[in-house]
Amino acid sequence: MWRLAWVSLTVLLGAVAAGVYWSYDGFDPGSLRGATVVITGCSSGIGEQMAYQYARLGAKILITARRENRLKEVVAKAKSLGAQEAHYVAGDMGKAEDCERTIQRAREKFGRLDYLVLNHVGSSRPKLQEKLLSGTAWDQDPDIDTDYFVDFLNVNLVSYVRLASLALPLLKEGSGRIVVISSIGGKIPFPGNVMTYYCSAKFALDGFFSSLRVEVMKAQQDVSVTLVILGAIKTQNIIDYVKNENIVKSAAPVDEAAMAIVRGGATRAREVYYPSYTWPITLLRALLPQVLDNIVINNT
Repeated sequence: MWRLAWVSLTVLLGAVAAGVYWSYDGFDPGSLRGATVVITGCSSGIGEQMAYQYARLGAKILITARRENRLKEVVAKAKSLGAQEAHYVAGDMGKAEDCERTIQRAREKFGRLDYLVLNHVGSSRPKLQEKLLSGTAWDQDPDIDTDYFVDFLNVNLVSYVRLASLALPLLKEGSGRIVVISSIGGKIPFPGNVMTYYCSAKFALDGFFSSLRVEVMKAQQDVSVTLVILGAIKTQNIIDYVKNENIVKSAAPVDEAAMAIVRGGATRAREVYYPSYTWPITLLRALLPQVLDNIVINNT
């Protein structure tokens, strides 16, 4: 009975939150026409779909990823969808020089920067996805070590900080926006080898960028910081690696997730929760952390 009541409350709160967000966020599609946007991690998945959403709205985009052949394809499609300009930088955001090259290219191509969208995820180590979703406990995986952890944090945390630091002077000039793609794993702790690393990076992103938000507000600098909390999104990685069929079937469409992110950044939202269930779950941890811990333990 208690479980049924909680499920019902979760559904109700999620529906209310989604309705309020989509109805009253004040999103103006015209505000993105001609806007200059840098998006990282754009060779597939959410990053690729964000590039297309910005393109449809007439933005000028510069995208990054490691796979140059895919970047060329995304740029070509973005132009066909209406992007005023579309450029790419092939590089590894885990390398400082590639981060610097990306922001410098934006400066050269656009002369200004309205949006920095930080989306990339990964590691220089092989088979990240298999390890991430294997479910092996921390102390049962012989391949996990502190060197792996340092590498993972460099790509998934340090490079985000580096890119934001490099872009801030441009963003301050034009009342720009930083949009940081995180996940429910940045609010809720999950067990298992790389999931522990993943949650560490995502929790740290929340800490750094929430502090940065307060810092620019205190300095009365007109730069917004939007943290995006994503649940299960039907990317190719989810389809390929998640073993739970119910999760795969219920995962939200990737194009809709991308549009929710675009809207959140444009309206300078403090946080974006998508799908809607991510918000009440996060709220539950704040109010009843032990209950949430037990739910996670019993369902992972």
